[in-house]
Amino acid sequence: MHRERRQCYRQLKKLQHKLEMEKKKAAKYKTKCARLKKKMLKKNPQSPTTKTINILKGSNASSLVKKTLRFHFSLLSEIKARYSAAKKERVKQIYARLICGKLIKKYKLQNFCQKQIGFSYKRWKTCGRELDFIRQKNISSQGLRSTVKQFFLRDDVSRVVAGKKNTVTVRKIKKQRRILCDIMVNLHKKFSAEHKHVSYSFFCAQRPFWVTQPKEADRDTCLCKTHENLQYMADKLFSLGILASKNLEEMADAIACDMTKKECAYGQCQECKMTTCSLFRSPQNKEVNLTQWSLEKISHENGCDSSTVTIKKEIAMTEDELVTQFQDRLFKFRGHIFNIRWQYSMYRKLRENLGPNECLIHIDFSENYSCKYAKEIQAVHFGGSHKQATLHTGVLYVQAEPAPVPFCTISPSRRHDPPSIWAHLDPVLKMIQENHPNVTCLHFFSDGPASQYKQKANFYLLSTVPFKKGFSTTTWNFFEASHGKGAPDGIGGTLKRTADNLVRHGQDLPDAESLFYHLKHSGSVVRLFYVGEEDVDAWVQMMEEVQTLSTIKGTMKIHQVVSTEPSCLKYRDISCFCQAENGVYDCPCYALQEASLSMKKMENLAATKQLSFDCSLRPEVIESKHIGQWCVLNYDEQPYPGIIQEVENHNIKIKCMHRNGINKFFWPSPRDDIHWYSDDQVICFIPEPLPVNKRSVQIIHDIWEYLQEH
Repeated sequence: MHRERRQCYRQLKKLQHKLEMEKKKAAKYKTKCARLKKKMLKKNPQSPTTKTINILKGSNASSLVKKTLRFHFSLLSEIKARYSAAKKERVKQIYARLICGKLIKKYKLQNFCQKQIGFSYKRWKTCGRELDFIRQKNISSQGLRSTVKQFFLRDDVSRVVAGKKNTVTVRKIKKQRRILCDIMVNLHKKFSAEHKHVSYSFFCAQRPFWVTQPKEADRDTCLCKTHENLQYMADKLFSLGILASKNLEEMADAIACDMTKKECAYGQCQECKMTTCSLFRSPQNKEVNLTQWSLEKISHENGCDSSTVTIKKEIAMTEDELVTQFQDRLFKFRGHIFNIRWQYSMYRKLRENLGPNECLIHIDFSENYSCKYAKEIQAVHFGGSHKQATLHTGVLYVQAEPAPVPFCTISPSRRHDPPSIWAHLDPVLKMIQENHPNVTCLHFFSDGPASQYKQKANFYLLSTVPFKKGFSTTTWNFFEASHGKGAPDGIGGTLKRTADNLVRHGQDLPDAESLFYHLKHSGSVVRLFYVGEEDVDAWVQMMEEVQTLSTIKGTMKIHQVVSTEPSCLKYRDISCFCQAENGVYDCPCYALQEASLSMKKMENLAATKQLSFDCSLRPEVIESKHIGQWCVLNYDEQPYPGIIQEVENHNIKIKCMHRNGINKFFWPSPRDDIHWYSDDQVICFIPEPLPVNKRSVQIIHDIWEYLQEH
């Protein structure tokens, strides 16, 4: 009996397990059947007659009931089909409003109505109100889309990544990658301030695919020192709870009346001259650590020589000192921001309104390309056998050309000074004369390194070379320091990527000449020119024959140089093209000044001053009328030139220069050396010292000899 019970128990377990499996199988097939029915209904929906038959199955309904149900299902199907096919918002609103009425709500058929027609709960709530069916503005119009895309491609919104591997390919379209200069929220605010307001989602959707957010791998090695140091201070003050925001541009805009005016940005406006940034709380006399980029002298092993390097280090200061320094730097930062915005706006304005006789040339030096072989032995790969090629890239804009003309000059010479610059520009100017003979006015745009573009030798060549080639007017415009990125950077990356692709396919590029030849025959749209070392040497020799040039005072503040006559140069702090349509480029706006680069003229002027100057004479009494006069001060038995600031009895307040060698003096920075002295310490009055280089000046030779004797 126990044995039979165990057998029955085991059999029962098996049957139960089998039953469960069959139930699961039945449920699976039921689900499959339901899904298939659902799919079939979607592909081939039931007709109103079939629906009526299914509802009335097993009941004896009159013909009137059947006809009413058929009419109901036919009407619902027609409305649903029309609603789904409608593309315009107004049409959908009309169909939805036909059904969303008071009776539907009274008999609580809203949910049933939504399922039958297929509209959302949100539309039900909207259609419950009175609608006037006003046509909505089409924010996705083609014109607005194009405006947003062009905004993203501006150089002050995104910058081109110059790396040859930094490309983005979508649907077989390859583009050089651009990196956004700010977060999308701030860029959206900037666009809304300049153009028509659009939604944030629409703004983000129109971003071109090659304009991307910066990644960790995108380490920027060309950052602006002014921006970075001030941003470190703002971040520190924000973390301490002293500032309510750490957005520098917003704070700079807040302390100025109008940042579109030069007077407000440069601190010359009487209303906002003393305005400071508002603080969230008062600073305390508590010490904090601040990160800054700063210059530091490093002594070498021999103990005699030293060099200056830039390092990032921690600086200790109190909160009061930090706030004071931040307010001072933010005041000067306004001018920096204004220059960036203004120069880019002038660049866009000139590019969009070029006349038939004008052309715009945006140029820059690309990083030198390291020539290489497809296969190399170890001694070549790890040794110093690789040659370098200089790439001078640029973009030419002419009214006659529908698209910009990219160009690049390739040279084995590694010089980047003004003679080499004009050696690179020479074939470009010839191309302009051949292809566009009606162009008589040249507009150059570039960054402003003092060793390349923004210096006296380049100014001299600008005011002489184009006129010899037949051009009548030239302007050279500089972007703000450390903010000159643009289209030429992308051209350099494209050419280097093409060259590396040739090397990967077995082509040797051992020098600049072979690089030029193979790039020329690679099908590149960039117009290429070769500049030999002998061409550069010829320009260098020509500059050596030129007399010594004098430096323009305040060269680093210059952002536009204009030359309308040979050897005639005018300059100003910011660019201006207000009368460009009339062919006038030397308008008197923004304190246009005239400069002379010939040292010979300066020496003649100094000689003229010497004729009327007697070093042995000096007024017995120095009075207020002598304020602003140059003089020589005797301090510790050494002569120092300076300018008289104030006179009070026998005491004189003088702004003095510091010594930088024998008869070489410079203005100290960042603080001026202004102190009170006795009038008997003034040796004599002198004319303004002559410039030696971009920083130092010297006293006239005869006066210096007199000072040494006495």
